[in-house]
Parts: sequence; C-alpha cells; structure tokens
Amino acid sequence: MKLRNCLKRYSNAANGTGNGVSGGIFTLYHFAFIFFKTIRLIPFAKSWRWHEINRSIVQIGFGSLPLISVSTAFAGMVVTQEMAWHMDKALHNTSMIPGLSGQFIFRELGIAIPALLLVSKVGAAMTAEIGSMKLTEQIDALKLLGINPIGYLVFPRYIAGIICGASLTLAAIFVTLLFSMLLTTVRYNFTSLEYLTLLKHFITLKDLICALVKGTVYISVIPIIASSYGLRCEGGAEGVGTATTNAVVSATIAIILLDFILTYLFSMVL
Repeated sequence: MKLRNCLKRYSNAANGTGNGVSGGIFTLYHFAFIFFKTIRLIPFAKSWRWHEINRSIVQIGFGSLPLISVSTAFAGMVVTQEMAWHMDKALHNTSMIPGLSGQFIFRELGIAIPALLLVSKVGAAMTAEIGSMKLTEQIDALKLLGINPIGYLVFPRYIAGIICGASLTLAAIFVTLLFSMLLTTVRYNFTSLEYLTLLKHFITLKDLICALVKGTVYISVIPIIASSYGLRCEGGAEGVGTATTNAVVSATIAIILLDFILTYLFSMVL
C-alpha cells in the first residue's frame, strides 16, 4: 500500500512536469515495476491462463507473420543487392555475397526488423486495449473482484511475447535468407548449393543462438512497455492516443538500445 501511494504521488509530480526528467524517471521506474511484478508470476505455472496466452500468440505471432514475411523478404533482397554492388565496385569480386549477407541477416536484419514492426502493429494495439479498459474502469472492476490486473492482462501477453519472439525470429531469418538466395542465384549466377555451402563457412550455431536470444528479448519487451502505458492511461480518447504514441516511441527506443547492448556483449563473448 505504501509503495502504491508513493507511486501515485510521484506520478502526479511527473505529470506536472510534463516530459521532464522526473517524468522520464517515473516512466522507467514503472517499466521496472511492471516487469518484476510480471516475472514473479512465472513460477506459478498452475495459474497460467493458457486460453489468454494462446489468444495473444495468435495476435502477436500468426497475425504478424504475413507482414514480417513480406517486409523481411524485400529487406533481404535490398541488403544483398547493396552488398553485391559495393563489393563489385570496391573489390571487383562478388564471391563473398552469401557469407556477408548471411551474417548480416543472422546478426541484425532478421532480428531487428520483426521487432520494430511488432512495436507499431502489436504494441500500439495492446496499449489502446488496456488504456480503454483503464478509462472504462474495467481494471478497477478486476481489482474489486480480487483479480491481479498484471497477472490477468500483462502476464499472458509477456509469455506470448517470449514464445513468439523465438518463433518469429526463426521465420524472419528463413524468409530473408530464402529471398537473398533467390536474388543471388538469379542476378549473380550462384547456384543454391553454392550459396548454402558458402553460407556454412560464415554462420555457426552460435550465430543462431544469439539471434534467438536477441529476438526473444526484443519482442518480449513490447508487452511490458505497452501495458505500462495502458495501465497509466488518462484523459479520455485523447489520452489513449497519447499513451499509444508514447508506447510506440518508447518501445522503439528500447529495442534500439537493447540491440546495441546485446550486440556489444555478444561480440565480446563470442
């Protein structure tokens, strides 16, 4: 109760200073508060609401698969074409296209693009949904019934984000590599076997593990940030719009920062 009152007083102070330092500190504090409240529920597997988790998996995973597939397919071809052009101009040799493009796909392209796409598609929807529930006092009704709003709303989305993070990362990498190989074979006269053989010299199991870890972390962050803004939504329809915008911006910045941190750490370890 004391912690809740303290958060409420600090929230009022933060709102009074707009987007100042105190507002940013409170926002980060609330992210951490929601995150730790969420992961504390993981050991209680018997209370997991699998119906809601499955619904969130469909929303996050299957609902986003067409968008991610189309976007990463064209992104893979663009990156492959640019690398081939620069290699041809600088080295007059395009034999390294499969290896270099494959490394970039495994390390960045097939991971960051799906996460950033999900921020605008899934993160915005989560914030708007939870924010609307907050404004219509549905969250207050849950509290009156003795139901933990974080366990009821945030936890299923977080678990779904973890599951979909790994799955969508694998799907994005596969699609991106497939279309990169297609362009390489059509435009630069490689065979599929040559492409895969050269790719194996640059890509190892460690690269795949790093990709899965990074993709899972990026996408699992989205429900935490989106839910945090939704639970603090105020001010009617305009407040929902503001919360949604702030959630998309914050999640995008968080993913970019995490991308730098994890890439730096993995480059030191591996």
